[in-house]
Amino acid sequence: MKVNTDSLILGSWATLGAGSRHAPRILDIGTGSGILALMMAQKAEGFYPLSCSGLELDCHGTDSSSAGSTEKEHREQESTNSFVSSREGLLSNNNSAARVDAFKIDAIEIDKDAAAQAAINFVNSKWAGQLHIHNCDVAGFEPAYLYDTIISNPPYFESPTKLSNAYSKQSYNRSVARQTSTLSPDELFNASSALLIENGQLYCVYPASMEADIIKTAAGHGLFLEAMLYVKHTSGKDPYLCAFRFNKVMKNANYGQLDFAEYLDRQLSSAKVTNETELIIRDREGNYTSEYKALCQPFYLKF
Repeated sequence: MKVNTDSLILGSWATLGAGSRHAPRILDIGTGSGILALMMAQKAEGFYPLSCSGLELDCHGTDSSSAGSTEKEHREQESTNSFVSSREGLLSNNNSAARVDAFKIDAIEIDKDAAAQAAINFVNSKWAGQLHIHNCDVAGFEPAYLYDTIISNPPYFESPTKLSNAYSKQSYNRSVARQTSTLSPDELFNASSALLIENGQLYCVYPASMEADIIKTAAGHGLFLEAMLYVKHTSGKDPYLCAFRFNKVMKNANYGQLDFAEYLDRQLSSAKVTNETELIIRDREGNYTSEYKALCQPFYLKF
């Protein structure tokens, strides 16, 4: 499985609380090959362990079983056949391992090929009964319940004319998926606000240059900043990425003597959140820092 560093950092940084009265419902918007959904499944299992068996994928997508290639190919073909078309997209039929009280993770992916790859990765994981892929646009997604947590590594390139080195090396389908025209920040926050429970959390990443606009846009949808992680390639560089944790505040909630508009203005004019941290990926010698290793260690078989 191809792993994006930004997704690896976001999934490692995101937390799931153990105090909920029910097993968490989690939504991954723009899942790609499914890495964030799989990471959330591994974290959720720590609070709500499963008794089912299955294959584990490390973050590089290697198969940890000793199954032969013929068996693996057969299993992947079965995984593709285990998805059925519906008006919402591709829905997993592999629920044999699911428990009534087990956590549930839905993943949305607009690209058909990426959704099919995520389907294979989900079925080949030990959480096949809890993971469900939906090949659709988030605007047309109509689940039967709201979510405790939403996580997303959304597109943030404005157009193909504004390229980075990483962008220019991507495939056509991947480059399209990384453009904001497929999911703008306003669309992500609008959908997340509608799909989250009250006090639900949204985790996402955007370039550090967009920090102020992202915080303001999210607040306009009742999503207020709780924590932020600044990510640097090296200590001598400025942050290139911000990971955000937003909390949903209901527009009809009690704000004391303030209405929602006044509450929003006060939130935006207040000082930055105190829960800010910094992550440096590599040291001066080009090696991974101890902080980066400690954060991402649970998702590497070998570091």
